[in-house]
Amino acid sequence: MGGPDTIIAVSTPRGSGGVGLVRLSGPRALAVAQQVFDGRPPLGRHPRQVTYGRVVDDDGRPVDTALAWYLAAPDTYTSEDIVELSTHGSNAVLDLVIERGICHGARLAEPGEFTRRAFLNGRLDLMQAEAVADLVHSQSVSGLRAAYGVLEGGLSVRVRRLREDLVDARARLESLLDFSEDVTSAELGDIDRLMARVEYEAASLVDSFRGARARLDGFTVVLAGRPNAGKSTLLNALLGEDRAIVTDVPGTTRDWLEGRVMWSGESVRLIDTAGLHDTGDATEQAAMESTRQQMARADLVANIVDGADDRDAEELNCDTGDPLPQIIVLTKADLPSRASTAPGVETETVQVSALTGRGLGELRKAILRHVSPQTPDQTGAAPLRERHRAALAATAEATRHARRLLAEDTPEIAADELLRAAAHVDDLLGESQDEAVLDRIFAEFCVGK
Repeated sequence: MGGPDTIIAVSTPRGSGGVGLVRLSGPRALAVAQQVFDGRPPLGRHPRQVTYGRVVDDDGRPVDTALAWYLAAPDTYTSEDIVELSTHGSNAVLDLVIERGICHGARLAEPGEFTRRAFLNGRLDLMQAEAVADLVHSQSVSGLRAAYGVLEGGLSVRVRRLREDLVDARARLESLLDFSEDVTSAELGDIDRLMARVEYEAASLVDSFRGARARLDGFTVVLAGRPNAGKSTLLNALLGEDRAIVTDVPGTTRDWLEGRVMWSGESVRLIDTAGLHDTGDATEQAAMESTRQQMARADLVANIVDGADDRDAEELNCDTGDPLPQIIVLTKADLPSRASTAPGVETETVQVSALTGRGLGELRKAILRHVSPQTPDQTGAAPLRERHRAALAATAEATRHARRLLAEDTPEIAADELLRAAAHVDDLLGESQDEAVLDRIFAEFCVGK
């Protein structure tokens, strides 16, 4: 892939629609398109201008009207000649364009091959290329902003700064090694401060990963609590539809149910779970184990408490022993309230009535306040993939080790650790190309992107 051949693919989703788009890239993109598209004036006479014409079959007979434009290399997405044909969204028309394009010398593109060529030709670094897929699959407006920011280079700027500092620190260290007898503590201190900055920046990026990734995929909020506390009724109210079965019989929900909502540009995945209580029933125990697993993975647990019950609300705990991020939701606010929070519980509490809608707006705001604090994650300067997080964590660790080695008066080994840290940064940017890694990354893309 990325060679001198010309590729072709449909870039719009398959199925009948108003518009379909076919993209070609490569040295023969214009010549191939001219066999498929009869334009007036001829396609290519005026680069970067839209041409009106017709899609023609093997006999030169028109089968559809279309628009086309020719973009000359190197100032294109792939740095190659590109032609895009906009037809009606008929599978028959799109298939005809693809078949005729292949007959005249193009080949069908592999998944993500257009973006892979953009990366290989230096238009994007690897993180920016990955952001193309992240933008396409984003579940929220804030996720779009995060992915677009990475695509525009927000994360790349910070990562390249890490590399510059690592190269600078290693160059200074190796220069001092040549004159080891004349090294001063001030010079060593300057190098250590430079490495400390790298360690801090890399670790800060690692810390921003979870929030940034959650914005992309959507935040997960688990509704948990005792049986018959109103979890399923609340789920239906928040979704605005009857997703969960609701009865007066405790334990109606045995398996978890989910639904997605969009609140203030954030995608939130709400999960209704089986009630937590003491029981010897094996089926209910299995259902509660599933609930605990969902709680452990959640960005926030909504601890649902029957507000008409006289039992105090207590914080929920996870089997792992780790504190759960949670808020307490007192339901049935339309009935006389008896429940309150137990002494010593300082968790935020919201009162709601799924029946009347009272408090639902406040609950939405409380959920967003907890899962989506206003942080720099949204600027596109945070890692969005596990690959990014792992490489940045390794960079921080190697730099931390180098600082320790320098403090122990082993600067030669410290310099090697800095080289290892820089290699992790190069992996992030795609400077060291591993075909297997590239294959795995671009396999996630759709054909035509």
